[in-house]
Amino acid sequence: MASREPVVGWRIWRLQDGRLRSLVMDHSWEPGENGARCLAATHSICRRSPGEHCLCGFWAVWSPKQSLSRVCPAIEPPWQVMGLISGWGTVALHGSEGFRSERAAVRCLFTDRPWPWSARLLTRLGALWRLATGRGAHLDEPAPGLLDWPRQDALQTVAAHYAVPLLSLRAAADRGVLSELGVPQDRVAEATRLGGALSGVSTGEQA
Repeated sequence: MASREPVVGWRIWRLQDGRLRSLVMDHSWEPGENGARCLAATHSICRRSPGEHCLCGFWAVWSPKQSLSRVCPAIEPPWQVMGLISGWGTVALHGSEGFRSERAAVRCLFTDRPWPWSARLLTRLGALWRLATGRGAHLDEPAPGLLDWPRQDALQTVAAHYAVPLLSLRAAADRGVLSELGVPQDRVAEATRLGGALSGVSTGEQA
């Protein structure tokens, strides 16, 4: 099914060199409008994206919870970020999953980590923190907020580059940002619940 009406969806990017990069493709998003092109093998490349019987186009899913299933375990956890995009032009709808669009733009980024804190993650980040700071292993583990600081700093840089709001899920819901961007109310409620479940250390918010 296709639609030419603008749509809003959720997705996960990886943070690299102050840019938002796709998780599975070698593609860096640009500020403002992005135009899709098919990256399939040459013999089967689509003349226009999103193509039929293909997976090309800018992907997004309908809900924040769905987007968490897209987190890539092969990428260091701190360097992934959840956000909202708008898609327009030719839009291929994929039922309850999401959509692929011809054109897209980043609309909002979230400070919440798209994974919960775990003992294993805290231990790993704590070891990296001690290595970077020269602190001894006998010292207590640093607080999660301190461990999360490099990611929050990177997020502020990225949000400024793309000129989009940087908020926690809860703040985006409470301040009406999600509603203003066209997120349905049931998804706004879901984002609020998810923000609590992730227990994000959300600092450095900017609207």
